[in-house]
This record gives sequence, structure tokens and C-alpha cells, in this order.
Amino acid sequence: MKKIEKDELDKLVELNKNYRDLKFQIADIEITFERLKNQKITAIANLEMGGHDLATYQKEIAEKYGEVDINLMTGEYS
Repeated sequence: MKKIEKDELDKLVELNKNYRDLKFQIADIEITFERLKNQKITAIANLEMGGHDLATYQKEIAEKYGEVDINLMTGEYS
């Protein structure tokens, strides 16, 4: 059976391994990207709910105290 030279085989194996490693690296990046997209979607949904909750509570406070400026450190208002 015919064979290529040892140094040619070694180089072919090395280049093949590098190519596969790069494909795996791209796959890992894509998986991480998808996870981050899902986290972003969840964070945006939570932000919207938090904004709604804040606005609702601000309205309750305004109904009780009127349109005032509240110091969030001390609770004092003017």
C-alpha cells in the first residue's frame, strides 16, 4: 500500500486538528451568544416589569403626598 511521507502526514493531521478546533470554537461562541441573547430578553422583560411597578408605586405615593420631590436617601420630600 502506498503512503504519503511522514512529515506530510504530520502536517495534514495538524492542519486538520486546527481546522476542527476552530469549528468547535465557533460553535462555543454561538452557544454563548444564544445564552446571552436569552439573558438579554429576560433582563428586558424584568426591566419592563420593574418600570411598571415603579410607576405604579410612584402614582400611589403621589396620590398620598401630592406631586412632591422625594429624597431617596432620607425620605424627606418637598
